[in-house]
Amino acid sequence: MVWFVIKVFLILYLFIWVRGTLPRFRYDQLMRLGWKFLLPLALFNVFLTGLFMVWFG
Repeated sequence: MVWFVIKVFLILYLFIWVRGTLPRFRYDQLMRLGWKFLLPLALFNVFLTGLFMVWFG
């Protein structure tokens, strides 16, 4: 039980530390990140997975 409580407090400490140190993004900044970076990255990932499946599948 003590080990579990120590792990929970460690995770909570890390979560609060990260939330306090990183900047908060506005909604429009998150949307721009998603459309300009994450969507092309996801499509590239699908393309690479398809190539991998064709070559080695």
